[in-house]
Amino acid sequence: MRDRSSPGRPREFDDTEALRKIMTLFWKQGFEGVSLSQIMAATGLQKASLYAAFGDKRSMYLKALEQYHAETVTGAARALKDPGVLATDRIRAFLTAPIAAAENQDRSGCFLCNASADQAGLDVQTEAQVQRGFTALASALETPLAELNHALSRADLETRAHMLLGLYSGFRIMARSGVDVGKLRPGVEVALQAVR
Repeated sequence: MRDRSSPGRPREFDDTEALRKIMTLFWKQGFEGVSLSQIMAATGLQKASLYAAFGDKRSMYLKALEQYHAETVTGAARALKDPGVLATDRIRAFLTAPIAAAENQDRSGCFLCNASADQAGLDVQTEAQVQRGFTALASALETPLAELNHALSRADLETRAHMLLGLYSGFRIMARSGVDVGKLRPGVEVALQAVR
């Protein structure tokens, strides 16, 4: 892939690695909390190279969300569908991930949840990206839910999947705010009882 800012010259940086650094900035600080100078410092790239590779700041943000989807959302969905792990254990791992992260002093939260609160109401492209991620997770949650109760209708599966996704999202936001996550952990088992 060639840098459009310098025709004929090959890029001297890894697009994916640079995008991961950009993603981390937006994930932790939000759209408005990140400046172009911070992106330049994090990636070691100049403005022309950044714009040639990723577009303007809004385009970088959207590409960062795409990267998050490709890596994190897809990975979580794959884990929820893993037939080698008990259905209850898959759901438990999904719901406890926000709690475990906070207990390890990681309060970055979920980029999807952060973007939902930060930008989805202000930008239709961000809204579409966020909804795409939530839809993928809700769909993946239906797999272990169906294994737990084969009698559930399609509508019931969707309802329960969205309930669990809402709980997960709430946990992510609450953990990011610094609440005592020990108080959230019992809710995981209550939720598991509710969907059996």
